[in-house]
Amino acid sequence: MAPRSIEEWFYYKLLSSPGFHRFVRKVYRKVNGIKEDPFTDPPTAFQYLYKPTSLQKFKALRLIFWDEMRSTFGFRRRLGDRFK
Repeated sequence: MAPRSIEEWFYYKLLSSPGFHRFVRKVYRKVNGIKEDPFTDPPTAFQYLYKPTSLQKFKALRLIFWDEMRSTFGFRRRLGDRFK
């Protein structure tokens, strides 16, 4: 059956979204003092992605900067074979 109004369509879209149900579940647990079970929520890829530290980011920037400076002044690139 088609929705009769735009509000009804938004209502159906909201109730069919998994993100809304995760949000309601988290609020329900927090209000009722239920400890969050890590096994009920599926793990996301964001938890396993590589997160470089500030020092690692600085070292990478320094390498790329000096490689660009070398190529600007006509010297051979040292990192040319690493970046395709």
